Amino acid sequence: MPETSSLLSLYSDVQTKTVSWLWFPYIAYGKLTVLQGDPGDGKSSMMLHLIAEISRGGALPDGTALGRPQRVIYQCSEDGVGDTIKPRLVKMGANCKNVAYINEEVNGGLTLDDERIRDAILAFEPRLLVIDPVQAYISNDSDLQIAGRARKLMRRLGMWAEAYDCAIVLIGHMNKRESAKGLYRGLGSIDIVAAARSVLQVERDPLDPDIRTVMQIKNSLEAPGADIRFEIRPVTGFQWLGCRTRAELISADAGEGSGATAGGFETKQEEAAHIMANILRERDVPATEIFSLMAEYEIAERTVRVVKKRLGIQTYRKDQQWYWSLKKPGEVTGNAP
Repeated sequence: MPETSSLLSLYSDVQTKTVSWLWFPYIAYGKLTVLQGDPGDGKSSMMLHLIAEISRGGALPDGTALGRPQRVIYQCSEDGVGDTIKPRLVKMGANCKNVAYINEEVNGGLTLDDERIRDAILAFEPRLLVIDPVQAYISNDSDLQIAGRARKLMRRLGMWAEAYDCAIVLIGHMNKRESAKGLYRGLGSIDIVAAARSVLQVERDPLDPDIRTVMQIKNSLEAPGADIRFEIRPVTGFQWLGCRTRAELISADAGEGSGATAGGFETKQEEAAHIMANILRERDVPATEIFSLMAEYEIAERTVRVVKKRLGIQTYRKDQQWYWSLKKPGEVTGNAP
């Protein structure tokens, strides 16, 4: 075999290593994670609660102990540091000595490819860095849309994450193309989510808008995790709802029993409502297609009809088929059986 030059490296010389996780299987150390959702759906609240637990060595939403306090950089452009972010962290019980940010008032505006991000990681040695929202840290709006530019930005962040074994989470707003698939709902080039090893998407529960569901719509490192649920209510505030532990997730993947449904929902009605609402947001669907799909999820016809009524689904007849729709009353006509 000819000698290799300095241009090439042999895979035989590479030392294999396993992926380590901040929160299995959602956020990995040394990798990029995207957390996306519509404005006001609780992305920042969810992340701040996680940051508070990490900063004091508390527990993950599934109850898994973190062991020891870890440092976090939380870079946010949308809220004031003194009047909003710190009060929220204090209320959540964070150890603010372990949470830092790059002071943009002193050092000027920050962009994703700014070397100050790398310098901050080197100086503070955080295990987690959060940028919220990612759109605010782009030097030019077109950079998000141009594939080559977006790819370079993500590659640099990915290199910093891997080099310093730091989990990087990019929080982003979604575009208004509700008919698009989840991976195409994020603002900007698909290269952004392509570079991420994990993509989480926050959506409001169609039956209870105070409840949010976080779906892992991409995982390049493991099987996708079960849906995560939390609520934000005017009186009780933020609460996690029934997150499963790593052992439970692994058991579910292995086919062992679980009290929740396969999608992580507490009841079949919740699972049916989630599936039906997502389908009908994109288009009107024949009733026969709905029932057929629900049967694949082992959801009974009676359950489907109960959820149909709770969601306020309208019906109309077209081409000798009954269609179901989420349009407002009066926008469709007909009465399905």
